[in-house]
Amino acid sequence: MTVDLPVSSIDGGAAFYSITHVAATEQGLLLSRIGEWLKPAGVFVGSFGTGSAHDWVGKWLGTEMFFSHNSDAVTFDFVRQAGLQMVRAEVVQQDNEDARFLWIVARKMN
Repeated sequence: MTVDLPVSSIDGGAAFYSITHVAATEQGLLLSRIGEWLKPAGVFVGSFGTGSAHDWVGKWLGTEMFFSHNSDAVTFDFVRQAGLQMVRAEVVQQDNEDARFLWIVARKMN
């Protein structure tokens, strides 16, 4: 990961429809880094793919894209391991598509 922010330097972070384009094996590290960057009680909101589907390429928005996601249980474990407390988690059907996304709101524990 090339982003390097100071520890406890941000109040909140958001990742909408982007983490699914990070390799499933790297998503835990990404969440750990986000957990480090958040100030105490800082909030993270993000969407994740549902179901385990590691490293595949599919057509989306007219182009080939890389996708990867973990099971919901693994994602929940990554959130906890990052020092974040789940505030809300909900699987939502994407409008006009078969895709479903796991939306998470989490807060950094003090």
